[in-house]
Amino acid sequence: MRLLLIVSCLLFSTGLARAQMVLNDSIGNDPAKEKLCASRARGKTVPFEIDSRYVATARSFHPDATFIAIDGASPQLVECYLREGTGRFEPDSYSPEQTFWHLIRPKGFEPGINTQIGISMAAKVCLDAAPAKIDRPHFDHSVYTSVVEINIGSPLYHPGASIAGKRAERYDITVTATSFYKSSGPDLTAVKLTCLLSPMLDVKAIQFK
Repeated sequence: MRLLLIVSCLLFSTGLARAQMVLNDSIGNDPAKEKLCASRARGKTVPFEIDSRYVATARSFHPDATFIAIDGASPQLVECYLREGTGRFEPDSYSPEQTFWHLIRPKGFEPGINTQIGISMAAKVCLDAAPAKIDRPHFDHSVYTSVVEINIGSPLYHPGASIAGKRAERYDITVTATSFYKSSGPDLTAVKLTCLLSPMLDVKAIQFK
């Protein structure tokens, strides 16, 4: 972890805003060491981008430094090398996504689901599409209750979850909502629904009951 701090400080001092991002398959990892690093990190490896200067600086301390990214509720960049203290080629540091590295995400809508405007946009797509899918008379109005990005570790909305028979993928978006319809009495009839949207807000499925 001390090395991670040193490298981060060096990059910051040289102007991290001009990061030279490269794909993980372009950083020159040794395939055998990369496989060993992954097995000892005990996680699913995924593609990522990293600042090439970060890799170069780390390897000036440890020439065999090998970088992988593992996915999870909190994705981590793992750095492995032959550690003097243990005599093993193994992980030395884990770093969550930040300026010098990130996972490869599919193209998403702007301004993104992590903004209030983005949440409102996703909800509107769902609410606009729901009445036609439900296809019942006397529609009154709809309201949404949650907007969630599909993420590993989520107990309900995780990759592989089925919504109206459609498999949810990482970075898809779910919107839970309720549509209300006029009835013969004083109250409205409620229909609960869940929309599955792509990262670009295309409607993939709508489930209701």
